[in-house]
Amino acid sequence: MRRRLFLKSAAAGLAVFPRIGLSSALRKLPVPTFPVVTAINEEVSIPHLITVIDAFVERNIPLACVVNPYDEQGRAHTAKSKLAQVLNAYMIGSSGLDVVPYVPELQSLSEYFQGRAAHDAVSALQSMLRSGVAVRNSASVLQAIACAERENPANPRGVRSAGILNLLSVPVQSAPVRSETWDNGVVRLYGGTLVSLKDIEGNALAAGPSGSQNIVYISAKDFSGIGLKQLKAAAVRFANGLSQQELDGDVSLLPVIDIQLRDTYGFKRMVCLHLLKPQESNPDQLSGYSEFTKFLQTAGIPHSREGQFLSKAYSDFWVSTELKHGKAGASASASAWPSSMHSVDIATRSEAKVRTVRRLEPGIGVTLFAEEGGPQGLEGTGFLKFRRRVVSGGGAAEAFRSATAGTGDVVVFIQPEAIAFPPERRALESLLKEMLRNQGTKFLLLEEFARTVAPAGPLPTRLRKTAAAAPELIKTRQVLSDAGRQELLEDARVAWQYYKKFTDPRTGLCPATVDFAPGGRQHKAVTMWDVGSHINGLVAAEQIGLVTQKNFEAAIRKILPNIAGRTFMGRHLPQGWIRTDRRKWGNRDFDGSDAGRLLAALDNLRRHSNFGDRLAELVFSWDLQKVIIEGEIHSVTNGELKTSYVSHSAHYSALAFRRWGVSAKSPYEVLTNRSATDGQMALLEAAARIGPFGAEPLLLEAMEMGMSKESAYLADVLFAAQLEDFRETGRLICVSEGPIDKSPWFLYQGLQLDAQERTWAFDTVGQEPEYRTPEFREENLVISSKAAFLWSAYQPHEYSEKLLNFTRRVAKTNNGFASSIFLKTGRPTEAYTDLNTNGVILQAIAHRLARSD
Repeated sequence: MRRRLFLKSAAAGLAVFPRIGLSSALRKLPVPTFPVVTAINEEVSIPHLITVIDAFVERNIPLACVVNPYDEQGRAHTAKSKLAQVLNAYMIGSSGLDVVPYVPELQSLSEYFQGRAAHDAVSALQSMLRSGVAVRNSASVLQAIACAERENPANPRGVRSAGILNLLSVPVQSAPVRSETWDNGVVRLYGGTLVSLKDIEGNALAAGPSGSQNIVYISAKDFSGIGLKQLKAAAVRFANGLSQQELDGDVSLLPVIDIQLRDTYGFKRMVCLHLLKPQESNPDQLSGYSEFTKFLQTAGIPHSREGQFLSKAYSDFWVSTELKHGKAGASASASAWPSSMHSVDIATRSEAKVRTVRRLEPGIGVTLFAEEGGPQGLEGTGFLKFRRRVVSGGGAAEAFRSATAGTGDVVVFIQPEAIAFPPERRALESLLKEMLRNQGTKFLLLEEFARTVAPAGPLPTRLRKTAAAAPELIKTRQVLSDAGRQELLEDARVAWQYYKKFTDPRTGLCPATVDFAPGGRQHKAVTMWDVGSHINGLVAAEQIGLVTQKNFEAAIRKILPNIAGRTFMGRHLPQGWIRTDRRKWGNRDFDGSDAGRLLAALDNLRRHSNFGDRLAELVFSWDLQKVIIEGEIHSVTNGELKTSYVSHSAHYSALAFRRWGVSAKSPYEVLTNRSATDGQMALLEAAARIGPFGAEPLLLEAMEMGMSKESAYLADVLFAAQLEDFRETGRLICVSEGPIDKSPWFLYQGLQLDAQERTWAFDTVGQEPEYRTPEFREENLVISSKAAFLWSAYQPHEYSEKLLNFTRRVAKTNNGFASSIFLKTGRPTEAYTDLNTNGVILQAIAHRLARSD
């Protein structure tokens, strides 16, 4: 039977094709052809599906069924569903039927979420086809996955963690088959021949093969609309046509799971050996263990041993995934890794908890499970699961052969009694030599295997580095000493100087920036972001005791009429900017992000003053609903609406709008219905799509509204990266947005999440390319004075105190704190300061003083 031939070939790691005589040397070789039925879901007609499958099964033609394992609500099908019962029956009957999970969006996903989607789809399919999978070797059966065709598809490496070797990109129209092979063994195939059984008439053969191989796709959605009698005749004619083509030597009909066995793909399945310790009182075990380890070392077969890093008592371990600083390359030597893999205890419920006495390096947890323990792959915890098989007792060679049968990856534990008897040990050694010569098998250390299939790239790396730093980032209430309190009060008096010296007595407003060097000037136009900082600074100053309540209220009464807003094109909104030296004078634009800052400040003022009714009247006079389109906040420039959703201010703004009853969406809110780790990765991806991010407005949220889960996690990511840089280079990194005292005058500085190396990236208001070069970054990376105070208020840590102490020592001026300190030279913008810097510093000090009480 053909099926037995294919199973034998898969076990040997070789592809077997039909023999051809010497005369065929002048003929072309038969084209490998893979028959596939697609679009199988809960809506497919079961009688129609059975009719088509039978036409193939009765002729011993291998067939793959591409099945969506989820219903329309995203719930996994159960084994009791009619579809599951039909497919199980064919699999149990060794019919040559294979089942391939369908994840339509797979090629739009990142490597991490490819791994997660593949794991969950295989898991759902295994549960659905529990009976059939139990009969067949699931490690070999579920090694292919299918998805919808997509322009500019993502690199498919991520599916390898789930043991997936073949990815079918189901085409929307017939095209020659082409393939790509990735370094971790994944093969992706595009194109194929789309066949409609509606069009099969007479003695029609299959459509002509294309290229060096062909995939023949038949859509269940297409044939479900054909009458059963007509469908049966068409399916039989088509299957007969395929069989005839094979008899004529034109095609070789193969199962999809054997695609990777073709020589051109260089298939290698991974085998990891782990030896368990012998009993000290058993001389046969001691001798066998010694001889066997010598053999493995001489043969060059990688292996691990109990006590080396993995204890017999544990099935969980931790492996470092990030090279030491200064090392690079996938082939880095063992010394390039921070530490050896070692045992841990992973307790898994809603999320994984690692128990260990060691300080964990950035890495990934791995759990070894028995055959019945579910699918291999990346779980919602962000950790990997690998199947473990144990060779014990007599017949070690046969037991090992059985454990490694098929083409799936496998971790084999060898008990000491299995290698104690010399003849059995030598038989196992002979088998291992044979496997070593087999190019389809690769022996790997367990830790190397984990690194091979773990999600790679900047975002998974940042996820793991943040997780490793997490124990240091526990927020606890700090009790300030009297000396510490006095230092902060002195800092507040310095920041308050900006308000005292530069507030216009007629408008109550401060200029946005001040250059107080000889010949310097004041920038007497402020945005609503600046006004928000001004108001928050006043609230903080009153809380700290720098201004009386009477003077505070008088200052607010002067400011509020200036932000009444302006009506333009039927929308009454706060203005984009206003003059600080003229009353009610400004432009007619509107900025959604700046408005969010203003609304947050007005909410802060509402909670800390007696202005509640007046503030409500002011805010409700604005037509904020008119700038919300499909949930996104928009700005208005020259009357035209433009979304402000793709911004790191969008989350902060959305929360501020909601404070006033205006519903708005946030690009950060991706945590719902995800595990903690999946949510963190989704958030990193969302933030990376926007661009580099700094301390603001992340930490402003903590000062004013309380920290959301989204911003709290990104704050940990940013702080951990700054701390990491400091420990590697000694540099004090403290990035945010703010002014500098030279062109381009204002910089957005932040962590670029999707850069291969840790990068502190820049942007400018005009997005000029000349300010994005590495040379410019080197010269103009600055410590943000206000961000240093924000970190001190938000994140108790030795590093945040270093930032604060350095800033207060270097950045104090007679007119407030200098906006920035150039990292390369240590020079502050000594004669250049701004409203935002000093207003935020007052906020941060008030917050820290309140937390320390």
